Amino acid sequence: MLATWYRFPAVTARIFVRYRRPVAINTELLVRARVTGSRGRRIRVEAELTDGTERLAEARAAFLHVPLEHFLATPEGRAAGEAWRRRLEPSDE
Repeated sequence: MLATWYRFPAVTARIFVRYRRPVAINTELLVRARVTGSRGRRIRVEAELTDGTERLAEARAAFLHVPLEHFLATPEGRAAGEAWRRRLEPSDE
């Protein structure tokens, strides 16, 4: 999500996750993520998952910015774009 907020749209190129501890069901968790670098189309992100005190997992990932036109060039992409356009239009009600 952070990579997409940083540069829209972005797709996952590579991801590494290290799970450190099991997580109990119904546990409130905190995710911290930061952009650690950006060069050309590549965005690097590091993140950690904690229960507030203990680190439960950590991740490193690389994302690629892909122009929106790439997605809109497919029938599925055009349909999704049209659906979003309809959602964002002011209603007559």
